[in-house]
Amino acid sequence: MKPRFWKLSEGKDFSYQEVLDSLMNGLVYVHKDTKPKGTSKKTQGEDFVEALIGDYFYLTHGNHGILLLGQFSGPANLFSSLGDGWLDRPFRLIRSSVSPKPYDGQAKWWAPNHNSTFSPVPDNELAMFESSILEPYFGIKLASFGVALEG
Repeated sequence: MKPRFWKLSEGKDFSYQEVLDSLMNGLVYVHKDTKPKGTSKKTQGEDFVEALIGDYFYLTHGNHGILLLGQFSGPANLFSSLGDGWLDRPFRLIRSSVSPKPYDGQAKWWAPNHNSTFSPVPDNELAMFESSILEPYFGIKLASFGVALEG
């Protein structure tokens, strides 16, 4: 079994207090009209809706820090309390970040220093994701959980 990881950024549309309030409510948000990345035909909002229950994500507030590692625990809600066009999803906390440092690694669509809202981590970049996000921010090595990396 290989876990699926996503980057989720609650960026400029959210104040720091709003991000903390969403976490207290166990919800994360994406707008349904968040544009697709690159040549994709699907919006990032559609990806958010279609991500599987059980998929993992790490949450950023722009590139102001990585906040947590979470796991989707339910489907997307189209009738979000934020109003027209906003989607929310419930999650369970896996780990809080152990580092307040901004990410300064390689720019990838799934990295905090890239202007994206909801982007998958490709399977062929899991080793890079582990060394640049999971280990320094969460103290997690995938092999410790029985996940073998290719390569």
